[in-house]
Amino acid sequence: MANGLDDLLDDAKKKGSEIWSNIKSSGKEKLKNGIQNLNDAQPDIEKAGFVLIRLDVDIALLPRLFARFKQVHQIDNKEREAILKKTKKNKFLNIILLGLFKAVEIRKEVEIDNMDLQEIELEIGLTPSAKLIFRREERLKLME
Repeated sequence: MANGLDDLLDDAKKKGSEIWSNIKSSGKEKLKNGIQNLNDAQPDIEKAGFVLIRLDVDIALLPRLFARFKQVHQIDNKEREAILKKTKKNKFLNIILLGLFKAVEIRKEVEIDNMDLQEIELEIGLTPSAKLIFRREERLKLME
């Protein structure tokens, strides 16, 4: 009976090791693909009025990218609709653009005591999210 239990434990360890290896390799691939997709998307993101200013890569069981954007110019609704229509088949890019546009819309509805929207951070992972980053630039300059 002890030998049977040892065999069972060995089998479980092997299976666990195989599963972990598969998760790690698929996580690496997803990160590489996400970074490549983001790189390929730059021209369309720039046409939409944004530039990528920072990219953080979270290497974990569920890998994530944190892409920070700054709005450099505004586009009108007609241009926005045209870009979204053009990129509709590229889900990755479309989600990024929708997140950026939604953040800008929220910004128009929010007033925070002399603070400006400086950056938009998109979390690209299992559950995408957007973070609006407001700062008082003149106060930051005083601290320097």
